[in-house]
Amino acid sequence: MAALRAAAATTTTTSPGGIAPLVACLCLGLLARSASGHEGPPFPVLVDEAAPPWTVSVWADPDVGVGRFWIQLEGDATPSDTRVEVHVAPADGTTAETSWQAAPEPWDLGLQFLAEVDFPTREFWTVRLVVTSDDAGARVERVLRVEVTPPGYGPVDLLLYLWPFLAVAALWIKALSRRRRTPPTPGAPVAPPTPITRRPLT
Repeated sequence: MAALRAAAATTTTTSPGGIAPLVACLCLGLLARSASGHEGPPFPVLVDEAAPPWTVSVWADPDVGVGRFWIQLEGDATPSDTRVEVHVAPADGTTAETSWQAAPEPWDLGLQFLAEVDFPTREFWTVRLVVTSDDAGARVERVLRVEVTPPGYGPVDLLLYLWPFLAVAALWIKALSRRRRTPPTPGAPVAPPTPITRRPLT
């Protein structure tokens, strides 16, 4: 409520043209906050990495609490005994590495595995990916680095965060529409037209 009253006070003392920059600044602030960490859908951390007999891609959703990694393996031959492990540890080395077995998931283009990992703290983490197959006699290891952030906004959280900005925008639109609809004041003095001085042609 305090934010809404402050927005209303601003609207009554500022012209619509002056409120527009304020709304723009508030929106930019929202975008900057959203971009400060990962909040949203999974993003790629490894794309089409050649690791015979596979081509490896990894998508990550590293939220505090439970983080998720999707490991996708493509190739002419994808051994059925392929196993994927994900090992994680804080990048600063304060705690020991923990290991997680990824579970296979259906995928039309090859093999896909999902690993759900516990991330207790918000910080940078080292992620060690290990893919093995006894049938292919292959072992692939890749080391990645991800930033673990709080979970992204849910629908209710996003609405609660956005409503002050929406209120300011609504008040600005209302003030602008009032200004356009306001008729001229009856009896108000009208400035006389500026006379045009005509000069003779020489």
